Amino acid sequence: MNKSLISGVILSSVLVLTGSGSTPTWEGMSQTDISEWKALGLDAAASQDWTEAGISAEDAAKWLAANFDLEEAADWAAQAFTAAEAADWKIGGFDLKDAMKAREKG
Repeated sequence: MNKSLISGVILSSVLVLTGSGSTPTWEGMSQTDISEWKALGLDAAASQDWTEAGISAEDAAKWLAANFDLEEAADWAAQAFTAAEAADWKIGGFDLKDAMKAREKG
């Protein structure tokens, strides 16, 4: 093997190993927030994902109760639907795009 190939393999290995060492934590959250997220059965990583999507633990509880995952909840919430509204549309057979069109029509 040549030296540059060996160096590349070693560098890649180091980057993979150091990158996988960063585990999400509860840092920056209050004890109340942590308790709320844990009550939903979510760990630090999942709670951070919901928080980064702009959804609080209180609202996440509503989305989860309505059987929405994070991606769906974030998409519907971004279009100003509450969990209850989105659930009603979904029960009616509407996807987000159709619900938006129907809502525009009144």
